[in-house]
Amino acid sequence: MHNEVMLHPTLKEIITVTKEAKNLPLSRISLAEVRRGPMKIRPLAGEPKPMAKVMNHIIHTDEGNLLMRLYYPKDNKPLPIVLYFHPGGFVKGDIDSHDPVCRNLAEASRCLIASINYPLAPENPFPKAVIAAKEALHWIYSHPSELNADGRIAIAGENAGGNLAAVLTQEVREQIHPKISFQVLVYPQTDFTFSSLSHQEYSTGYLLEKDSIEWYKKQYIPKNHDPMDPRISPLFAHDFSSLPPALIITAEYDPMRDEGEIYAQKLKSAGVPTTLKRYKGMVHGFFQMGGLLDEARLAINEVGETLKTHFSL
Repeated sequence: MHNEVMLHPTLKEIITVTKEAKNLPLSRISLAEVRRGPMKIRPLAGEPKPMAKVMNHIIHTDEGNLLMRLYYPKDNKPLPIVLYFHPGGFVKGDIDSHDPVCRNLAEASRCLIASINYPLAPENPFPKAVIAAKEALHWIYSHPSELNADGRIAIAGENAGGNLAAVLTQEVREQIHPKISFQVLVYPQTDFTFSSLSHQEYSTGYLLEKDSIEWYKKQYIPKNHDPMDPRISPLFAHDFSSLPPALIITAEYDPMRDEGEIYAQKLKSAGVPTTLKRYKGMVHGFFQMGGLLDEARLAINEVGETLKTHFSL
């Protein structure tokens, strides 16, 4: 049995309230209702930080238009860009629901943050989001002066967004351009077989429930696809060498904890400079709760300091 005392008291309260609310499983509520979730919890991220400038931009691709939001912490000199992919199990979340987090990241890192509305499942199953992510990366790479960017690109994502970030680093590794210079993966989903120990240990009672994870998987992965395809589960890639240096953040009480940590080990073993940080007492999603949890603010600052150091800002 785990030492329950270790779970953060604020998170304990949230979990208790959630249990008492007796919410229906995702499979029994409408997609529209599922998608309202991220906006409801957005206030947990705290007061949105003021920016020098926030701009929306449409990227035209063969697959359709992608909406991108750019966060400028400073207005004058060209900055490195961090392409950010929001969480939400590939089904929910957008640039509005994750606006406060992007502002926090821009302030903490002094980088230009580019957040995109990648296409969501079930309307857009795999590989639509991966294709869109790649399109966004190529677009950013080829328009530095338009964006007032300095040409250097890092990539970041949480959960499903962490999956896209990891997959993207593997997809473009062989290419000379665009080069991804750094990756930040926050409790990334790297293994759709759900076979790690943390999936068993924390399958219920820690906000992210096993049946929800299964439901998201069903929406994202078409029936005839192997969940061990490395473009779906980047943990099963054959080669981890020459990938960008990484900061990987995990949460102690998170079913996805182990797959993030095993991914970090695989990078390290392949000689990729990798920092792994497990946040004690935290659950999946804590990174979005900077208005409630000191640990969330610490994690955002850790990402910020790491990027500032990497880019010598």
